[in-house]
Amino acid sequence: MNKFVKHLVLTAFMPVMLAGPSIALAEVDPAVMAILEQAAQKDGGANFQTVLDLVVAANPEQAEEILAAAEPLRPAPPVENPESQNPYLSLKGWDGEVDLSVMTSSGNTDQQSFGIAGKMKRDNGKYHSRIGAFFDFNKNSGVKDRQRWGLSYKLDYDFSEHMYLTGFLGYKNDQFGSFRERITTSAGAGYRLMETEEFVWNVEGGPTVLFSKDFAGADYESSFNAYAASEFIWAINERSEFSNNSQIVFGDRTVMETQNALKVKINGALSSKFSFDVYYDKDAPADRETTDTIARAGLLYDF
Repeated sequence: MNKFVKHLVLTAFMPVMLAGPSIALAEVDPAVMAILEQAAQKDGGANFQTVLDLVVAANPEQAEEILAAAEPLRPAPPVENPESQNPYLSLKGWDGEVDLSVMTSSGNTDQQSFGIAGKMKRDNGKYHSRIGAFFDFNKNSGVKDRQRWGLSYKLDYDFSEHMYLTGFLGYKNDQFGSFRERITTSAGAGYRLMETEEFVWNVEGGPTVLFSKDFAGADYESSFNAYAASEFIWAINERSEFSNNSQIVFGDRTVMETQNALKVKINGALSSKFSFDVYYDKDAPADRETTDTIARAGLLYDF
């Protein structure tokens, strides 16, 4: 109890000790009202309810009168910032990670490579949001041979312990891959096959639409497909974790992706990360390879 409250308690009990039974009056004692007015103004009224309870306890004969007189003095509750009420406008409740990989070599081999990727997730009751972004760049002997980046958003909604609905929207831009630009939209249902401290395994599927631009300046061509996806996480021990995310799209266009990663904690929020990704596009243009692979080693920071 702070000094302010102690002072008020002593002040509240003083009329009782001096007046005894004669305290029962038709109106609230002015000394009591002064105490309540001071409590309403002090520190924004943070201690008002505590002081009111003490005053009522000290003057039980006037409990009803005191409560009625105190109500107009009660401080209004603080108005919350509307942005703080919307979890999507703040980082509160979001977890994330950023991984960075850099490589440079000179001499007989001249190469510079840079990659950065980030993920953010938020679990809010039955809703689970995921945001992702990445950028990859590589230059070999002064010639740029890789530049790709993308953004994505995924929302899951649980309608039972194991079943959930899912929606996805993503954009990718690849100057040297099997396509130039691609927008992916999908909706489906998922099932949690396993969810323990050691293993997590989710599978899902549904319809998907790809809007692909094979060359710069070309128009988007839409393709209607179905997709199946798997997310697998294995917590090997307290310091190591392996994950695999795989997806296949089939229908008007056939696309397969698999991303494998091994994280090893260094200390605190810092980990080393080794990853190997494979991308396959059966319907790539004739002058492009159908399969791309990317291997990385870098650092990852959790926040």
